[in-house]
Formats: sequence, structure tokens, C-alpha cells
Amino acid sequence: MTASVITKLELENWRGIKRGVIDGFRQINVLVGRNNSGKSSILDAILLFGPNAEKLLLRRRPKQGWIDFIFVGQDGARVKAHTTLGIAERVVKADGASLVLEVDNFPESHRKLTATLDKIVLIDDRQLSEPSLDEWYAQLLAREQRLDKEWIRLVNETYGLCVEYLTRMKFPDSESPERLVAVLGEPENRAVAVEWLGDGVRLGMTILAAGLATKGGIMLLEEPENHQHPSALFALAKSLVKLSKEHSNQIFTTTHSREWMRALLKAATELEFAEALKFFHLQLSPDGNLWVRSLDAPDAQVLEDIGYDLRFDYEFASPPQKAE
Repeated sequence: MTASVITKLELENWRGIKRGVIDGFRQINVLVGRNNSGKSSILDAILLFGPNAEKLLLRRRPKQGWIDFIFVGQDGARVKAHTTLGIAERVVKADGASLVLEVDNFPESHRKLTATLDKIVLIDDRQLSEPSLDEWYAQLLAREQRLDKEWIRLVNETYGLCVEYLTRMKFPDSESPERLVAVLGEPENRAVAVEWLGDGVRLGMTILAAGLATKGGIMLLEEPENHQHPSALFALAKSLVKLSKEHSNQIFTTTHSREWMRALLKAATELEFAEALKFFHLQLSPDGNLWVRSLDAPDAQVLEDIGYDLRFDYEFASPPQKAE
């Protein structure tokens, strides 16, 4: 297994989490739990270390600014990411955020860590209204390997489409704006603007493009099962796991879907990458302490085989009621 990048997160006064520690991250990490259990807060915490963090986070939580990221009644928040290359820490105040990188004074580690954090990619429902597919297409087209061809192959395989190639053009006529267009072969033999495709296809195209274009980075996927028909989930999961393995990308995905969890487990097993997969069930105690139970893929498979649903783990194990 390729070594993961983020191995542990420590959070203090971050959004709805008063205190929390998640340890033992692998290369592919699945966050499950009830609503308001802290899953999105974990993605936001990791996103805090990436490029354009302020723009992306304030777009995701556009209310009163940074104060909305601080636990109620507190002056500031702190997020610390333990990585295989050192420690990165963010301190957030109501008027903004500051970044501190600690890497044991090894310049090479500092460069590698900074390079990795610069390749944090977020994919959520909001991406559907952004021109992100055009941007990913441009990146893939510019690569020497012509990764756009592999992208088209994966999209066709996942969604049963017959895209022959993509192009940018004024469509459907010369008076129309320039947009990304998919040219379809048999049996359809027509062209269609990519933005006219269904939400599930466009979301899947974004995930696959990001997985192809990103190498040695971190992908944050918020409920990728949204808009997806169950028939597409396994193909999408298998492509995602394969790309994570080949491109050394660390993945964090939140989900409410047992089908998505099963798809990832099956894909990782078939691709002999099960040791890279780990599940984390999150709960929040009434006073805001984060409680975590983690399962490696073999243990998750045993529970799956006996019909245990990890999404309902809270029914059998409750978090502490008071802060320690």
C-alpha cells in the first residue's frame, strides 16, 4: 500500500466539534454517521489546508464568515493534521485564518508536504453549477498521455454512454456560447452539450477527471452517491479505487449509502487494495466531543456478511456524555 498522507486529525472548537481526534487514516477513508455527526466538518478541516481554502470554505458555508467555523462561544478554532511528511496546523479566528507548517526542519519534507496540500481537491454537489468539467478537460487534454481519452473510456464504461470525443465549440448553433460538447457515436450519432447531461453523469465525470488529473494529492468527496443509479456505483467505485492506487491519491469520502460502502469494499478487494480502505463511524456527544469507531476492510466485510449495517453503529455504541 502506498503510504497515506494524512494519518491523524486533531480538532478543537472547529464548527460543531468541541474536541476531536481521528487517528489511523489510510489511503481510502470512508466517513459514515448520522446527520450532524461531523462528517462534513472533517472534509472542511482538511480543505482548510488546501489552495483557495478561504474561497471554497466561505462558499460552502456562506453566512457570517469565519465566525461560523468556530464552536459557539469560543474565540477561535485549531485544526492539526499529522502527515507522513510532518505536521500542518491551522488556527482560525473570526477575522481570518493563519497557517503554520511544522516539518521537523527538513526542507525536502516541507516542499513535499506543501506540494501535496496544494493538490487538495473537493467534489460536492456545488461543483455541478461550476465550470469545473471544462477546467478538468483542459488539464487532461494538456497532458502528454492525452488523459482525455482515458477519461472518455471511463465515463462510457461507468454510464453506458457512447462518447467518441469531446470538443469545445459554439453549440447548438453559431449564435450560442462556446461550451464543452460530447460527440456520441452509435447508436445515437449526435452531439450534446455536457452541461445538458444528467446530474449523476456530470458528477461522475468530475470525480473521474479529478482522479485522473490528480497525482499524489488528496480528494475530498462529499456523498458521491448523490444522483447516482445503483448500477453505476460499483463501476465508479472501482475506477476511483484503481486511480487512487495508481496515482497515490488519498481519498476521504462521506456517505449515507450502504451501496456506496459495499461498492468501495468490493472494488478494493477485487483490486487487491483492501488494506488501503478504512471505515470511520462518527458520533458527537451532547457537549461536542467527537467519538470515532474505525473498521479495517476485513472487519467491515465480516460485519457486512452477517448483515450488520455500519451506518447504525450508534445503536450499539454510544459516545461519552461529558468531555473528558
